Amino acid sequence: MRIAKLGVKIYVAAESVDFDSVSGRFIADINMALAAHYSRNLSAEVKKGIYGRLNQGFCPFRAPIGYVDNGRGKLKTLDPIKAPLVKAAFDLYCSGEYSITSLTEEMARRGLTGWSGRPVVRRNIETMIGNPFYVGKLLVCGKLYDGAHQTLITAVQFRQVKQIKAARTQKKNSKHERKYRGLLTCADCGKTLTGETQKTHTYYRCHTSKCSNGTIREDRLDAQIIDRLRRLELTKAQLVEVRARLRNWLTDTAGSELDRSIRLRIADANARQDRLTDLLVDGAITRPDFERRKQSAAFEQQRLQEELKRAEDQQKTEADLDDLVTLAANLQAPLVCGTPQEQRLHLKNCAAALCIKSGQLQLNPNPWLKELKRMSTNEDATPRPELIGKLASGQINVAIRAI
Repeated sequence: MRIAKLGVKIYVAAESVDFDSVSGRFIADINMALAAHYSRNLSAEVKKGIYGRLNQGFCPFRAPIGYVDNGRGKLKTLDPIKAPLVKAAFDLYCSGEYSITSLTEEMARRGLTGWSGRPVVRRNIETMIGNPFYVGKLLVCGKLYDGAHQTLITAVQFRQVKQIKAARTQKKNSKHERKYRGLLTCADCGKTLTGETQKTHTYYRCHTSKCSNGTIREDRLDAQIIDRLRRLELTKAQLVEVRARLRNWLTDTAGSELDRSIRLRIADANARQDRLTDLLVDGAITRPDFERRKQSAAFEQQRLQEELKRAEDQQKTEADLDDLVTLAANLQAPLVCGTPQEQRLHLKNCAAALCIKSGQLQLNPNPWLKELKRMSTNEDATPRPELIGKLASGQINVAIRAI
């Protein structure tokens, strides 16, 4: 109407409206109000349809990389070509050996492409590893919905990706890739040792002022690590004994004890969810805070459900235990035969801490190694449910390929 007031002639192709007359402008006002109402109503109906599909577990938007669109009203399905590559990307990032940049280069080398068919770029990878769609969730406008599509990774793995990404507060460029980069600490001050090359040898030093105890040469460190792991290995007699105890325990009591433990944790998670809703109703927390906590609780519940499902798989648990015990009898083998990435992963699996004091290595074994050693030396020892639980939830990676 402001345009008409400026003296501009307005013509409507669909109908004859005289904007110069009072009645014509009145009719134009009515038509504009009807058009605005139609637009708002259409928007409300579209949103109603979208959120209705979301509540049913369907994703009404374009499928992310690794999934295929199957038309309206149908679930997204795994892309037979890209899905394995996407899963490999999550596995590589969880290893801790890749940054977003190096992971992008590696996945582009392996042939992962985006929607346009071109090799993935950094933005694609960063969006992909942060998308809960791959773990069976739909995140829309800050709210999380349960998806009905097939998951590609576990909730444990997705949470691990988030933790690794959050821990990397700044971009780090390393000219030299050290074998024990980020794994060694000083026994006195607790600082991480830094690798440096001098006279063709690699040294790891503590650069804290007035602290000279945390220094060791890499080749000497190799020998000490192999020696410490050799001491922790199970003998042939202990290997047979531990396998028999684990097998008997799985057959007799493991399933019921582990199921009961996980179900109690699921019930506790559900109770926390109810308390969270009560806090929102009482006004104790804001809506954004409620949604954030609800997302965290949803991932925790899904992780427990996955853990319960794996725990119920008796055959797989027994196979994992057998691999684990085999590894415990050959702890030094992955360090001798494995690739650098397998060696680092193996050390992370075996050692809770690697400390250096006066040129000597102090290796603190991980709980699963202590547990197996305890069972091998104590005749009355029985397996603890926590060990089986960690195996079932995938928290212990078995580096068995290098043996």
